Amino acid sequence: MQVPLFIGLAASLALFAPSAWAQARAEHELSLGMGNLRYISFNRSSESITTLEAAYFQRLGGEGLGRGLRLGGGLRTGWPIANTNFPLEAFVQGQLLARWGFFEAGVSAELGLTGFAKLFKPPFVLPVELNAQEDSRMSPVYVSFVAAPVRLHFGPVVVSALELGLGTGVPFFGQSVRLHLGLVRIGAVL
Repeated sequence: MQVPLFIGLAASLALFAPSAWAQARAEHELSLGMGNLRYISFNRSSESITTLEAAYFQRLGGEGLGRGLRLGGGLRTGWPIANTNFPLEAFVQGQLLARWGFFEAGVSAELGLTGFAKLFKPPFVLPVELNAQEDSRMSPVYVSFVAAPVRLHFGPVVVSALELGLGTGVPFFGQSVRLHLGLVRIGAVL
């Protein structure tokens, strides 16, 4: 009696294993997004910058905890470029996602290098020393925590809206606040 049970289990494994292995492979996602970025310091802030972003992410696994973890990165550019150091930003991101049906929410940590970290010159007169001190604490390196509460999957298409990123410059933690609102992101899972 043990032999037919073993043969039945082996046959089931042979039939269902290829589809399980195909599902277990890591997914890749390419996405394009649009958002708004601003730096806020004690006395001044940056000009509001409309950003365009291209990103790539890969899941670390096909099932279990690895399915909810993704690593990736991308590039952002934006306008107006008049009050930026260089209108480009590169970032890497580690994400933790939870999916239920077609709905998925996520949080992530982001580390980046930006050319947008430049404060706006105020229309009123501030002491020159204060402006220079604030400008010296604006770093091109930043860390940010991002919440993506609205991610929807429609087959291979992913639509995300209202992603909120809150961060600061490195090594001057807390001297300025980086606020990034991702308005919409559309991606494809490959």
